[in-house]
Amino acid sequence: MNKTMITINNLNVLFGQGNNAIHAVRDASFTLGEGESYGIVGESGSGKSTILRALVGLVDNWSGEMIVGDQKLTSKRDKSGRKLMQMVFQDPYGSLHPRRTVNDTLAEPLIIHHFSDIDERILNALEEVGLGREFRFRFPHQLSGGQRQRIAIARALILEPRVVLLDEPTSALDVSVQAEILNLLVRLRADHGLTYLMVSHDLAVVGHLCKRIAVMNRGVIIEEMSDEQLRTGEMNEDYTRQLWVASKGYDLEALDKFIDFE
Repeated sequence: MNKTMITINNLNVLFGQGNNAIHAVRDASFTLGEGESYGIVGESGSGKSTILRALVGLVDNWSGEMIVGDQKLTSKRDKSGRKLMQMVFQDPYGSLHPRRTVNDTLAEPLIIHHFSDIDERILNALEEVGLGREFRFRFPHQLSGGQRQRIAIARALILEPRVVLLDEPTSALDVSVQAEILNLLVRLRADHGLTYLMVSHDLAVVGHLCKRIAVMNRGVIIEEMSDEQLRTGEMNEDYTRQLWVASKGYDLEALDKFIDFE
């Protein structure tokens, strides 16, 4: 493996206090090598997106250790840390400000980080995600779902981060558009040597992008497997096998056999 880019040790995240506290992530530990794409899968509420939000600083009630590059993360994040790691959110309809043009959206992080070549960087970013300069002054309502997500990806990459966190980046898109966005993400990772940490409930989507995959259930990473195991169905845990069966499509007989794992 290449040099380690992300280290997570015994990460715990709690929401609330006392008897009403929800232990959203329990003792999660894993590492990613530089340039690797690593996936976390699980049902809604399993804690996978909470890990990303803790990494990017949107959740501060966590304990354990998180290291990105050479930076040991704390509850306070400086500009260099935000430049190192960016996030693409699930909903391309909600992650872009409806009253800001594409130009405004892409210019904002450049202004915050005091870049001088703003026009050139915006045009380059649009080209990188397969959109021309004619999209520069459009508003989100003038874009399709796939185009909005391309803008969200361009916004994440415009500061030239080394790590990109992908929170269900295709789940709100049509199937045909999903494939286009996944192929774009594959190309961008290869072109820029990016490290991806991706979460999804869809095993097929994660398997397209990731070589190693962690499976979460009720806040706990219960299994780590390779993309080869995903293809063959050779999992160790019954819960993982159930997710794998579900990813094959609607099956009434399989549905009858599903159980709720405590």
